[in-house]
Amino acid sequence: MTAFTVGTTSGVVLKDIVPGLGVKVIQIRVPSTFIWGTDSIVVDLANYGASKVSGVLAFEETSAGSVTVPATTGTTAVSGTTLTYTSAGSGTNGGTIIVYAY
Repeated sequence: MTAFTVGTTSGVVLKDIVPGLGVKVIQIRVPSTFIWGTDSIVVDLANYGASKVSGVLAFEETSAGSVTVPATTGTTAVSGTTLTYTSAGSGTNGGTIIVYAY
């Protein structure tokens, strides 16, 4: 298992896609080296002005660079302001994980 840490793992892109909404909508773009069902994403929510998570959605590409489909539900854990999302499913295509945080 690889823990892809936002800000230190090459290919992981993260941004607040709706600034000023009151809730943070954080988009995490994972590269094709991300292995669904094995790898995890680690995000420091404090970097985005948040400390709690209200929901997580994940979308996996059907093939590299193509359409995304809902991914099998992974697991989340928050310790302090650190969110760890452990993926489910299978495949090594890229994808997007959306985090709703406050």
